[in-house]
Amino acid sequence: MRGDAIHLDAVTKSFGATPVIDAITATLGGGEFTVILGPSGCGKSTLLNMIAGLERLNSGKIRIGVREVQDLPPKDRGCAMVFQNYALYPHMTVEGNIGYALKVAGVRQPERSRRVAEAARVVELGGLLDRRPSELSGGQRQRVAIARAIVREPRVLLFDEPLSNLDAKLRHGMRMELSQLHRTIGATTVFVTHDQVEAMTLADKVMILNKGRIEQFDTPHAIYYRPASSFVAGFIGAPPMNLLPVTGGGGVLRLDDGTELARNPHEGPAILGIRPEKISIGDKGFAARVVYREDLGSHTAIVARLSGGQEVQVATPIGMHLDPADTITFDFPQDHLHLFDPATGLRLETP
Repeated sequence: MRGDAIHLDAVTKSFGATPVIDAITATLGGGEFTVILGPSGCGKSTLLNMIAGLERLNSGKIRIGVREVQDLPPKDRGCAMVFQNYALYPHMTVEGNIGYALKVAGVRQPERSRRVAEAARVVELGGLLDRRPSELSGGQRQRVAIARAIVREPRVLLFDEPLSNLDAKLRHGMRMELSQLHRTIGATTVFVTHDQVEAMTLADKVMILNKGRIEQFDTPHAIYYRPASSFVAGFIGAPPMNLLPVTGGGGVLRLDDGTELARNPHEGPAILGIRPEKISIGDKGFAARVVYREDLGSHTAIVARLSGGQEVQVATPIGMHLDPADTITFDFPQDHLHLFDPATGLRLETP
């Protein structure tokens, strides 16, 4: 089964006088795994709730497949939703929780048992159907919530930060399981999170929201390597991209104090971006003093302060011993530079 595409047409939402979603227009591909990512308060859960029918639009239209659904109740939209808190019935068994929606819908017992067993098999809960939620781990409870959603055989599956209550190891395992689940059932999946690791590892497409607007809607690869704005550039990456105000002239980008950072033909003011792992440490370039260091296992992240006071984050290979107060020399390779308009934040194309 391939899920239905979701079409958003100038969708808006305000709470009182406060705008939350600002005329969003986008198509979420049928059968694709779309992640809606952004900081707290950007509108991502509100947008998901409007797709589900839990929030009404102020204006605009939502189409799922060929049907306009903005005026339909949630039960008639063909969606199933998994929430951040599992919302399981404590007095019911796993089997009862998974099959409850089918029971309410009047599905006969033989068919209901078959579908519950299949959903439990898909999320690897087959041996736990007689247990109650209090007897399950956090990861198992999340699987029950997912099974309860997929047992309805939805064409659209919605997730609202479903992994935020799990520890780091469980989140890693559940990411793999969700990816496999998506390939198995083929439903259009929309997944809301503030965690960029979840977004970059799970998504076919990532929609990055900022203050109710789409900053970029593209593949994880494009978002990382060609961010559409300085907001995206600074939001994605750990450590995040360095963003420095510069002025271009004579083929060189300079800081306000005259420090030459890189060769580039751009003329005039700009925001220069470079990812910490792309900075080249060696004997050429400009000097900076190390002010902070974090050993992160796969690499060491340092913060170095330039003579003008600007701080630059650098990701260095493990084994490079740098301590606060050490001086390092580095440069910015021209083919790894990103330039953004200082007024709009939008990406500037450079030769």
